[in-house]
Amino acid sequence: MTKSTQIYFLILAAIISAAVFFFFGGKPNMEELKKSVAPAASLYPEAKSVSDKLNFIDDASKNTHLSDVADDKWALLYFGYTSCPDVCPIDLSKINQASQLMENSDQLQVVFVSVDPDRDLGNLDNFAKAFNSSFKGLTAKQDELISISKALGVYHEVVQSQKTAQEDHSNHNHSHDDHADDSHKMVANEKPSSSKDAHYDVDHTSSYLLFNPELELVALLTNPHEPAPMAEALDKIIEALGQN
Repeated sequence: MTKSTQIYFLILAAIISAAVFFFFGGKPNMEELKKSVAPAASLYPEAKSVSDKLNFIDDASKNTHLSDVADDKWALLYFGYTSCPDVCPIDLSKINQASQLMENSDQLQVVFVSVDPDRDLGNLDNFAKAFNSSFKGLTAKQDELISISKALGVYHEVVQSQKTAQEDHSNHNHSHDDHADDSHKMVANEKPSSSKDAHYDVDHTSSYLLFNPELELVALLTNPHEPAPMAEALDKIIEALGQN
């Protein structure tokens, strides 16, 4: 084999290798990606199409689809409520830290979704932006919130842990027999019996939901929620799946 022939075959092999990488190697290996982002994130086997279920309302009670706020970006949804005494502020602070560590943060929109619309409507954006000026807040009417929760597998349960001040005062005028046990739990499709001044907590899903720009559910960010691993996982997912 002449030297020129050897060079020809070397060039041909390089071209073939490049083509193989472009058409096959360039596509993400899902199993490898799953391993590399665990345990910070858990990828779905296939992206879940739920766009028709992502109908929310904003602070002005205006119907708002997630696409209106995501604006063709990836979207990370956090379900919580503004009166949350500890978990929600801690989680949103961690998401903020993660976003600041990300290389692709400009491709991600964080959305706080309130599971307590009765008390939170009108304060959604203010609450979200207190953690990061780019964060946005949404909620949904109770019936729509139920539909969204079921579609996304989101859990939330209202727990009335104490009465309002008015109820407490009123109870002094009644016998203990009439009010043996006023504490109770209500599942997601029930509304709290009291108004915005009520005191109750809401148990809710601890995972964060990640959607691709087509608003398909791609992954859950699960415990432990640590900023650095979350940032790394989000960057890897966006880089690997962003071209699909």
